[in-house]
Amino acid sequence: MRNRATLLLPILLAGFATLMMPAPALAQSCPPTINSCGCAITAPGSYKIGLAINAAQGLTSNGACIEIASSFVILDAGKKAVTGPGGVSPTGTGIWVRHNVRSDFLEGRGTAISGWNVGLLIEGTQIVADSFIANTNGIAGVELNRAQNVELTNTTASSNLNYGIWVRQSSSNNITNLKTQTNGNIGTYVGCADIGPISAGCPGVGPSPGNFLFTGNISGNSNYGVALDKGAKSSIVTNQVLGTHNPKNDLFDANSSCGSNKWFANDSTATNNQAGGCIK
Repeated sequence: MRNRATLLLPILLAGFATLMMPAPALAQSCPPTINSCGCAITAPGSYKIGLAINAAQGLTSNGACIEIASSFVILDAGKKAVTGPGGVSPTGTGIWVRHNVRSDFLEGRGTAISGWNVGLLIEGTQIVADSFIANTNGIAGVELNRAQNVELTNTTASSNLNYGIWVRQSSSNNITNLKTQTNGNIGTYVGCADIGPISAGCPGVGPSPGNFLFTGNISGNSNYGVALDKGAKSSIVTNQVLGTHNPKNDLFDANSSCGSNKWFANDSTATNNQAGGCIK
């Protein structure tokens, strides 16, 4: 018994020490006027960005400048720049609307979010985001991930390393009046691949059905202007202004005969991969 107790005592002490360790610190709560990066909005109410802010001021534990972790939030970005670390492979997130958050309103007024891996990341429901400029970010200027019923309007997403706008496993969103130019891969991409379009499903990642995309200028992206991968399902896409052609296709649909996707009102000079004429 003595030997057994001797063996158990260090284990019990270690477990007690673990219980006594402090919990990981939560992100600092954002004040009503946000003048530096590194905080989380954790309560409903009205907030504004008062000064240009940047990653050097600090980030949340999740690597974001501002996290929105509460429903019923109004954020007025006030045309104040939100600048990331930049570099060849930018890291972090500029503004992140967390999953399970709903009914938030983000007014950019022309706020530039640049130098992040993802400039604006929306994972919530019934979110409105208006008038943001997301340029020179990494994987995407704006990403909707598992988002629903989002209104993304008056967005410019240009010169990002991969996508201007990425809609991933997200449904019933309205994305309107976009300008996606000179992105390193695709202007606006609906699908699950991290490079895409791959013309195949992604295991474990759901489709993105029922999205409405109304694009503006989609010129000069390195591969595609607008691309719907398999699983997009019933997206409705219009494009009225093309500008300079995109090298591979201006408009791309990986589904045979466009599947259930609807394309209409496109620039008559646009190039596409659907010889059957389902992109019109």
